Formats: sequence, structure tokens, C-alpha cells
Amino acid sequence: MIQEISTRLLKQLEEDLEHTCFQIKDPFQRWTATLKITREALKRLRAHVNDLKFKDKAEEIPIFKLIKPSFYQWQIYYTELYNIEINLPYGDTEKQAGFLELELLYIERFFRQYAFLYQYYKLNATELDNIYFVRGAEMQSILLPEIPDLDPEFSTSCDYLFSKFKAFDALKDWVLERLLLLKKKNIDPQALSGNLHAGEMNWTGDTIDLAEVGLGFYHTGKLNNGTAGLGEIFRWLEEKFNVNIGIPAKRFAELRKRKRLSRTRYLNEMRDSLNLKMENEDEYVPTGKKKPNSALNDDD
Repeated sequence: MIQEISTRLLKQLEEDLEHTCFQIKDPFQRWTATLKITREALKRLRAHVNDLKFKDKAEEIPIFKLIKPSFYQWQIYYTELYNIEINLPYGDTEKQAGFLELELLYIERFFRQYAFLYQYYKLNATELDNIYFVRGAEMQSILLPEIPDLDPEFSTSCDYLFSKFKAFDALKDWVLERLLLLKKKNIDPQALSGNLHAGEMNWTGDTIDLAEVGLGFYHTGKLNNGTAGLGEIFRWLEEKFNVNIGIPAKRFAELRKRKRLSRTRYLNEMRDSLNLKMENEDEYVPTGKKKPNSALNDDD
């Protein structure tokens, strides 16, 4: 029951965040808006959790290990992002790059500071869950950060830290993308579009399919000699196809979670459709019969 409720709430939260970030460009206004949205979603989640009667610790652990951090990460992420944006030097590319490189060092230093718990998080270990993710469990350790505004009814020893791990992983991706954009400064701005003026195109399929295409562009490095950032590619696709794809890190996570279906279902569908077309064109045509006109003309 709580899994269904939290999935619905999280989906709504992330859609609201995507819409807000797409509409609001001012860093302060965007930050305050995202905080309001995230806090309201956490408030709703807390109300549902408080209504539950747990039979054992096994039912409580996933809420504070997986569900709450998925919500709370966005409050941390957008706060950290706001601090980066307002302090980022303007106009000087080298200074901006140096500033962002320091931010990467800060993120990596945080991961090293809590190296054991970060590995526990990355490996999805379970041995200490009864201590880390059960309310009221006693744990005094210098390995844990100071927890802000501890709510004993809606907090455990490590849910805040796991939220911060998730937020900093996403923040690291943002910083790396921004650094790639800075390196792209000297590339001809017409290289991406080729100065073509085609008619307007609208994406009419699922946005997750377009996300596959964007991720494919990024990881094969075929745009701007491999210097185009993932966020930049997503925004470019959004502009060209009049659609809101969403947050790159979230979309990539959605593809990774696919179990029964291929993780690259749409790219596979494109490949299979094209191969089928070429196979049909290559079919044997009996002597004396004309081969149907091909949609694609051979060069030879």
C-alpha cells in the first residue's frame, strides 16, 4: 500500500519539479519554488507513514532506506544547486571551470568522509539496516553527520545521509555537464544544427523513448565532438520537439530499473524496424517482375 502511494507521490513531485525548473529561470525563485514543492510532498508522505502500523522492522526499513531519501534528496539537491549558481563567477570561463572543479572536490571529499556508509549505499547492503533505518534505534557514531531538525517520528540514523548521497550523485552529474559546456565554448555554434531550417516537429511518443535517444547521443559522443553535455542534449531535444523530457539523472535511473523489458526498448525498436525494412527490400524478386519502388534509393 505505502509503495503504491509513495510511487504516485514521487512521480507527482518530480513532474512538478521538472515543470518548475523548465518555467523558472531565476535561481532564487526556482530554489524557493522547489523547496515549497518538496516540503509539501514530504509532508504528505509523513502523514501516510504515520498512519501505518508496522508488523516488524522489515516493513519499516524500505521507507527510510529507499522511499524517504527519494523525496528528500531533491530538497538537498536544489539547495546545493542554488548555492553553486549564485556563487559561480560570471564572464570568465577559466574562473567558472576552476570554481566547478572545486565543487567536484567538495563532493568527492564528502563521499570520502563517509566512505563506509557511501559504499553501503552504493552496494545496497542490508546487514546493518536494523540500526540505520529503524526509528528509535540507538546509534552514536562520529561517522554520521549532524542531522538537521530531527523528527523522531519520521527519521532514522541514516535516512538523511542516504538522501544526501542521492542528491550529491545528481549534483556531481550537473557539475560535470557544466564543465563540458565550458569546454565547448570554442566550437562553432552552427555545428549542431548545420544551419538548417526544417519545418516544426513535435514528439508524439513517450518521453522516456526520447530520453533513450538523448542518452544514446551523449554516451556515443557524436554531438559536438563529444563535448555536448547530457543536460544540454536534453534541452536541445526538448526545444526541437516541443516536449519536456525531464531530469537526465531521473530518466537514466528509470531505464536502469527496467527488469522485464529491455533497458533500451525504443532504440532496439528503431534498430529492428530499420533492419526489417532493409530485409524486405532485399527479398528475392522473380525474373520478369519489377521490384516495388523502394522508399530509399540506392546510391549505385
